[in-house]
Amino acid sequence: MWDWPFLKGTLWMWAAIFGDILIVLGLWKGTTLLFPSVQFKSPRRKGYLTLLILSFIASIFLEWIAIYLDLWQYTAAMPVVTMFNHEVGLSPVLQITFLPALSIYLANRFHTQSNS
Repeated sequence: MWDWPFLKGTLWMWAAIFGDILIVLGLWKGTTLLFPSVQFKSPRRKGYLTLLILSFIASIFLEWIAIYLDLWQYTAAMPVVTMFNHEVGLSPVLQITFLPALSIYLANRFHTQSNS
């Protein structure tokens, strides 16, 4: 991507940012639809654990799809893990797994502080 024209690289990066936002919102909403007892207004461990598990599963699935569709490739510098005979990048898996829970945690923390 470093050798792409500026406009193409910029558009691709903005698309990736909005894609990540949609993934986070989709995982949050999916968790609340699948498990109505999970609330994120003042989350409990069960809510975070449910979100982390669903996010991990989604991260593996999304990485497999991206590699299959040839949306990106990993360089030798990317640490990879093998899951079910397929390699996925460790960084994207960790990002997709933890970002939704971290977003919920920070949003609740800032909301609580602003109401005090």
